[in-house]
This record gives sequence, structure tokens and C-alpha cells, in this order.
Amino acid sequence: MVTIISRITTGRGQVVKGDVFIFPKGEKLTAEDLQGFLAYQRLLYDKRYKPNYNLYTSNHPILQDSEKAWSENNKLVVPMPRLLVDEYAGYFGGNAPTVQLEDETDNDSLQAWLNNVEFADEHSEIVKTVAMFGRSYLLAYQSEGAKPEVAHVEPDEGFMIYDDTVKCEPLAFVRYSWDENGILEGTIYYADEYVTFTDDTLEEAIPYTWHDVPAVEFYSNEERQGIFDGVKTLIEALDNVMSRKANQVDYFDNAYMLALGLNLEDEDGNIQIDRNQRLIYSPDADATSAKVGFIEKPDADGMQENLINRLIDLIYYTSMIPNLQDIAFSGNSSGVALQFKLLPMQNMAAFQERKFIKSLRRMFKVLFESADGGQIVRAINKGSWLDLRFTYTRNMPQNMADAVSTAVQASSLLSQQTALAMIPGVDDPQAEIKRKQEEQNETVKNAFNSVPNAPDYLVGDDYGNTEESEE
Repeated sequence: MVTIISRITTGRGQVVKGDVFIFPKGEKLTAEDLQGFLAYQRLLYDKRYKPNYNLYTSNHPILQDSEKAWSENNKLVVPMPRLLVDEYAGYFGGNAPTVQLEDETDNDSLQAWLNNVEFADEHSEIVKTVAMFGRSYLLAYQSEGAKPEVAHVEPDEGFMIYDDTVKCEPLAFVRYSWDENGILEGTIYYADEYVTFTDDTLEEAIPYTWHDVPAVEFYSNEERQGIFDGVKTLIEALDNVMSRKANQVDYFDNAYMLALGLNLEDEDGNIQIDRNQRLIYSPDADATSAKVGFIEKPDADGMQENLINRLIDLIYYTSMIPNLQDIAFSGNSSGVALQFKLLPMQNMAAFQERKFIKSLRRMFKVLFESADGGQIVRAINKGSWLDLRFTYTRNMPQNMADAVSTAVQASSLLSQQTALAMIPGVDDPQAEIKRKQEEQNETVKNAFNSVPNAPDYLVGDDYGNTEESEE
């Protein structure tokens, strides 16, 4: 078990590395326990979730800085967090993973269910949320027609509680919200029942169909860090230097003019100048010579440009997201060279893929083994979640000719399904093989129909469906 970081202020809850909640195995939450978790969750919201959301939506801290008197007050925001999150989320989750079973009947049923619940969209939202906050959740529920469905839950709307064993198994999932009157409402999902609550009042437990906690947590690393958590200070520094650079430009546009030792009065003693035009006028009688010019300050443009470039490079480098606008990605670089430039992000995606597959397999275990009457797969095959195959394909420019050629060469060593899975755009290799066989049968049937005096058993709609034709 990981080292305990702190104990919840009220109740029996504890917090371990990665802000993970744990609770004694086999116990149920009391109102006091729940309030302790909710209080710590509020701290996480104030410390991590709200600031990260503000950064993603370009509501950066610099926008809350106070105005400075007698100074330019530019507040520029460079939306690097949105760029990093969207770029990585598109790379890792732009293509929905393929989920397959070997059994053809169960696989057809599974694919129909995935399309019905719009699994691809739910998965893409989970990928983006994990990149933004470091974690996200997928909750299984039954619709009005008693059909099993899933929905993503963001970390500021729910949290998982694990037991205190070495395996750290899910013990309960809490989903909550506030109504229009500011009253806290929510539900605690256990493995065999759920409990609704309002503020600090728990209702009676109600049994349901799930055999496990009907929710799973998705994350990319054990620390539950998002894509830009490690570069927040660099992002804020970039906002500051860009704003100061804009202030300097405004300063030179609004520079004051000096008029020293020069009498600008006419015969009537009137000064023929507009004092609103940023002019400092002093008809110094002791001046040996008149002076007209602008008040200037040192130009730090070169230093600012170097700092801006260094900050941008560090943000990309330390977040392990390559700058696709960099000159390194232009020209005629070989595929291997580009792969090396993408290697840090590929490594990060490989680690995240293993975490995601682990979470997906647990989710399908909950779905297949629940008392849903075999609505996703046949009830007799409810243990087939162990045989699920998950395939992630990175979303990046592809040379289709090379991909098809590679798949053709691999087909001599690998199965057809594995070879077809190498081709971008083939989401269901098993269905593709079936369609190809149907096309071949149709082609052969049409060919025999066009041959005069062809044997009867090779002609007609029954070709390919009889034992004789198979022989």
C-alpha cells in the first residue's frame, strides 16, 4: 500500500499519493465519513480543478492582476494549456480504440452497444479531461428502458473511494452536485446497492443490478497529474513577459515630448500647444540651447525575445509535447527521424494506454457480469471480458499506401484481424473480414451465373449457402 499522505479531518477516510481516497474494506460510509471526503474534495477543487479549468479556458491569473496607475496595463494570455491539452488529446484519443471479442455473435452485439451508447465520444471526453485534470471517471447506469449505458464524470463532479488493501480495489463512487438553492445532492454507489444523500443526511440503501462498483477511474500516471500541471509557472511567466512587451510597445507609442529652453508663447502670452498631447514644456531662461525630443527608456527587446523563446521551448520540452510548428517538423525528414522527435509523447501515450486498458477492462467486467439479461453479450459468456482486445491507434498523419503495404506483408505472419488492425480507419477488423468474404462470394456467384451451361448447384441465390458448394 502506498504511504498515507494525510487523514481526512472528519471520519475514517485517508488520502494517499495522487490525492487518492481510501477507506476500511467492507465498511459503509457514515454521514461524518462522507462530509470528510467532500471537504477534502472541495480543497482539491480550489487547489487544482478550478485553476486548471481556468487555465484551459484562457482565464489566466494575470487577468486578475490589479490595474497600475500611470502605467500601461496590458494583460495578454497565451493559451498554451488549451494547445497542449487539445494537441495531446487529439494524438492519443482522436481515434477511438477498437474493442473486440473473438466470438462473432457476441462481437456484433458488443459493436452495436458501443455505437448505441456513443462510446467513442465518451472516450474522447475522458481523454481530454485526464489531460486537463489528471483523472476522470466512467459511470455505468441503467437507462429508463433498463438498458446498460455509460457516461463520463469529471473529477469536480465525483470521486472514487478505494479500500485499504494492497490491491486498492474500488469500494464506492460518489457523484454529487448542488441544486439551484445551493443544497448538496448526490449518490454513493457501492458494489451491491446505492445510497442517495442531501447535505449531511443519508437515505436508505437501495439494491441494484450491479455486482461491482459501477464506475472506474481513468488516469495517465499514479500521481494523477495533467499535461500542463508541471509547467504552470512557465505559462504564467510567458503571460507576464508578453504583457510587459506589449506595455513597452504602448510606452513608445505614448512617449512624452520634451521642449526645454524654448519659448513657445506668442505675442499675447498664449502657448500654441495642446497639453493633452503628452508634451513636457519648460521655457527655461537659463538654458544655453533649446532641446526638443522624446523621453526614452532602454530598449530590452532582444532580452524579451530570448526569454519568450526560452519559455516556449521549455513549456513544450518539459510537458513532452512536441512543437509541431517547429522547423524540425518541416522539410523532408524521414519517417524514422520524425518518430524520434515524437518519441517523448509516444512514450507518455504508451504508459497512458496501459492505464486506460486496465480501466476499460474493469468497466466491461462490471457491464458483462451485471444482471442485465445479456444485453451486451450473451449471459453464458459474461466472463468474456477477459478475452476483450483493445487496440489504440495514434491520430497522426498516415501514409495510407505504406500502411496498406505493411498490412499486406504482415498478413503472411499474422492473422487477418491483426493485419487489418494496422490500417488506419479500420475500426472493426472482424466485420471487415466478414464483408470481404461476402463480396468474394457475390463475385463468384455472379461469375457462374454468367457462364453458359454451368451446373445448377453453382448457379442461383443458394450458391455459397449449401453443403455441396462448401465442399
